This record gives sequence, C-alpha cells and structure tokens, in this order.
Amino acid sequence: MKDRPATLVLSGGGAKGAFQVGAERVLREVHGFRWERVFGVSVGALNATAIAQREYDRLADLWTNLREEDVYRKLPWLVVALRLGLLNKLGLFENSPLKALIERNFGSRPFAIPAHVGRVSLTSGQYELVSSDSNDFIPAVWHSTVMPVIFEPVGPHAMVDGGLRNVAPLGDALEYSPTEIVVIACSSSKLEPVKFPTNILDVIRRCLPDITLNELLMNDVDLFVRINDLVRQAQTHGTTLRGPDGKPYVYCRITVIEPTAPIGHTLDFSPEMIRMRLRHGEDRARAVMRPTGVGPGERMPPRIAAHLEPVLYA
Repeated sequence: MKDRPATLVLSGGGAKGAFQVGAERVLREVHGFRWERVFGVSVGALNATAIAQREYDRLADLWTNLREEDVYRKLPWLVVALRLGLLNKLGLFENSPLKALIERNFGSRPFAIPAHVGRVSLTSGQYELVSSDSNDFIPAVWHSTVMPVIFEPVGPHAMVDGGLRNVAPLGDALEYSPTEIVVIACSSSKLEPVKFPTNILDVIRRCLPDITLNELLMNDVDLFVRINDLVRQAQTHGTTLRGPDGKPYVYCRITVIEPTAPIGHTLDFSPEMIRMRLRHGEDRARAVMRPTGVGPGERMPPRIAAHLEPVLYA
C-alpha cells in the first residue's frame, strides 16, 4: 500500500462527526494516507485529537457506543426556561458530560501526530488556534465543541465552537505548507430538507449548525478552489502569481469528502444514525478515491479534487 503523506482537516457537525470516522478509516487503511498534521473544529476537534494520538480503535468504540447522555443533559423545556429566566444561563443545555468524556478518553495520552483545534472567544470575537504541544489543548478541544446558544460558553473569555468563524480550518492548515490536504466535511454542499420546526431548538439547530455553518463551509472551500484554479492556469502559461507580501502562490492538491445522502441533524446521537453515518463515511471515501479520470482543478459533483494555495492566508 502506497504511503501518501497529507494533512487532514475536519469540519464541525455535532453528531454527524461519525461520518468523519468512517471516511478517515478507509483513507488511512485502504488508500495509504499518512497524516502529517490534523486540524479540527467542533466535533472535528474531538476526532482530530483521537486521530493525532492514533487511538483509532478507541475513537471507533467511542462513536459506536455513544449516547446522547454522554454528550449533554437534555432538560425539560420548563427547566430550560427556569435556567434562562431565573438563573441567567447562557445555553439551553449543559454539556459537562462531553467534557468528562474528552478528559477520560484523551486527557493523558501522548500525541503521535501534531494536532490543532480552533475555538472562538465571544468576548474578543477572535478565533484562536491551539496546538497539541500546549497545556491548554484538551480544554480547547472541549471549548471547540461548545455550540453557542445550545450550550453555555466556557470561562471568563466565553469560549465556544471554533466553527463559528472557521468551519473547516483550511487557512490554518495552509500555514504549514502541507504536501496534500484532505477535508472531511460533515455536511453536503446541498442542504438536506427537513420537516417544519416544532420548537425553538429545531429553529436554532436549523439556522446555526445547518444553514449558517454549511454556507460558511462551502464558501470557504469554493473560494480556495477558485483561487487555486487561477494559480494552476497561471503556472501553465509560465506566470507566477504572488501575494501582497511578494510570496509566490503555490498550489496543493486537496480532496474534499462530504456526504451525499441525508445523515440526520446535529444532535441526533441515536445508535442507528451513528452506524449509518459511519457506513456512509466509508462509502464516500471509497467513491471519492476511486479513479475517475478527472484532472487537477476540474470540478465534478461530488467534489473530487482541486488545488489550493498554501500561503494565501499567511
């Protein structure tokens, strides 16, 4: 099996993160990908941590046996109203079980691969990238999984999901001049239709994780694809494009793997949905990596390959 060094980028997506686990396994075990670095936000931060520790079996077991109560405490709406109205809580539910799960499974284990996760401070509004060599890394993984409004911000700087500003941390990955990039997204470029919302949680879930973050993700990927296609075209004509700082733009192969079938909503941790997402991730990785005859930079639904420029956002 050919050794294929690449940087892995994992987007957010809540319970849909099981899709990433299935896809990553096929890429690594079947197609010989060897991860040089791993980047993740939200649920991608949790998956990135396990992959960077090479705890592949532990990650698969975690998802296979995961239940809603392992992630957050779903409360009756009357209790939610009391939390918000009388206790001035800043989130609908309480997700300390997820903090305990992260610490128990990954808190004291060494890293075999450099990992990077993103979080956002609501007080400063800034995005922060935290690396696995930091003592603050495991807390940052938890912070990155805190979906605003649904869960309460953490700490004096009100830390929340890194996906709020950086749904797929491509710009972060490009700073390290990767050999190749693989992005595993938890949502499709085509939004799944849903039933009419029946409560405020349905509205929040649809607006924030589904519509808004999906739009940010697709815009980021499409922007990179367009820019790198221009870089490729310029190079074929003997021209080098340069950034404002004078550095040449250099493209890097990118493969994007995303769902093509409905995989449920962000907070659906039912065992049957998790198993379906794992299988669909495996299927999509096999399909995307199957030889297609599509050339570099060409576009074909679903996305097969494009070329990105690794210093654009330096």
